[in-house]
Amino acid sequence: MKKYLLNITTGAALLLLAGGCTSKFEEYNTNQYQIHEADPATLMKNMIETIVNIQQNDSQMQEQMVGQYGGYLCPSNTWSGTNFGTYNPSDAWNANPWNTPFEKIYGNFFQVQEATNSTGHYYAFARMVRAITMLRVADTYGPMPYSQVQKGNFYVAYDTQEEVYKAILDDLANAADVLYNYHVDTNGNAPLGSNDPVYNGNYASWAKLANSMRLRVAMRISSFLPDVAQQNAEAATSHPAGLIETNADNAMMSCGTQTNPYQLAAVSWGDLRVNANIVDYMNAYNDPRRSKYFTTSTIANMEGQYVGMRTGDSDFDKNAASGFSMPNYTATDKMLVFCAAETSFLRAEGKLRGWNVGSKSAKEYYEEGIENSMSQYSVSGSEYMEIDQAPDVIHANDDVQKAPATISNTNTVSVKWDDSDNTLTGKNFQRIITQKWIANYPLGFEAWAEYRRTGYPELYPCIDNLSNGVINSQRGMRRLKYPYTETTNNQANCSAGAADLNGSDSPATDLKWAKKN
Repeated sequence: MKKYLLNITTGAALLLLAGGCTSKFEEYNTNQYQIHEADPATLMKNMIETIVNIQQNDSQMQEQMVGQYGGYLCPSNTWSGTNFGTYNPSDAWNANPWNTPFEKIYGNFFQVQEATNSTGHYYAFARMVRAITMLRVADTYGPMPYSQVQKGNFYVAYDTQEEVYKAILDDLANAADVLYNYHVDTNGNAPLGSNDPVYNGNYASWAKLANSMRLRVAMRISSFLPDVAQQNAEAATSHPAGLIETNADNAMMSCGTQTNPYQLAAVSWGDLRVNANIVDYMNAYNDPRRSKYFTTSTIANMEGQYVGMRTGDSDFDKNAASGFSMPNYTATDKMLVFCAAETSFLRAEGKLRGWNVGSKSAKEYYEEGIENSMSQYSVSGSEYMEIDQAPDVIHANDDVQKAPATISNTNTVSVKWDDSDNTLTGKNFQRIITQKWIANYPLGFEAWAEYRRTGYPELYPCIDNLSNGVINSQRGMRRLKYPYTETTNNQANCSAGAADLNGSDSPATDLKWAKKN
């Protein structure tokens, strides 16, 4: 990891004071075929890259360090000894998943907003990207500034959890409408073109992503705001633009001229390995996707096996940890944003909830999700879906970490669907969440959110809990506390926002949509 941290306040100010790229956005929104002095799509490119961080340091600080709570990846460096994995991150690290998205989104967002008078397809697109990026902030911290953020001032009143999720859903719904209609009306014109690292400017595909993300958000709040959730889920699944339903529709982020940050952190820096949780589950199921997800171990007596690293060891030897399996990426591999398998699993859960989210049954959507994921990685899943025994997920002593000789997760489920079980309290619900978790690798933030929402799959506790008794090792980190920049510079609004947490501004406090036991 490069040894620097951005000056958050200064960085935000520089972004907000930056000059506009163009003053002709109204013209761009009405005449996409005329040649102009500057290309507004360049503003969108930088915004799009906040959806999944490509930049190496931002990826490490967020997807890799915080994302480890989802059970996919594990940092293989102890740095200063104040780490997310041991539940004692430094104030600067704790602030990064909040401040970096604000810095990177709003500099360009306000240029788009002002130049378009808050209308048109460019503005709808900007709102959508902001919603997707800020969803992670809301899922990580809770109440936050969203509707009140202004140019030059991030230190404003907080939206409650109900308000921020409703606003995110509105932004996604608006984008699906505007972008799809634009695509139809212009016979497929793609104004972003090569400046779009996901879909090469195809607005029809972005409309599908907006609908799919809307379904994801609806499921997140399904117990917290059930009526709002059902309404949005059913609207998203019936929208004429459709959803991400085939692997050809998958949202995959090109890293462009940058190196895939997972490959860079793992191979070049030696700072990243695969988490024992995902490896041990997939080993227990004899999952055919393992060779696509992971490299094999070089640990003595474990060569050629898939061996993950457990999180939260405070004093391991980095060199000794180099033998654990790594995420299997090349320098040029694209990064997952959203896949068709997730859509299927979301619909399967929706069916268990009695929602009208498609014509198939919960079982059919569940099996479709597994098939989509297997196809995505070019492996066969026919035998996999017939596994009818719940496996023990076991991590054996690897002689590298100081963990117990063996540890196991026994609250597991078979893969095969049980036709007699169609409730949210039964094993089929657990099957849906477990298989969605495997299919969504390596989206750590999403996995962490779903683990907190559902309690599935069961995850190993960290090895060293350095939270001074604040965090329950078995339940894990429930949120990040508000960053010091907010508690110092926006104290009154931050305190008012924290009141919506139904608890203190603590990493042990559950968000309103989280499972409480």
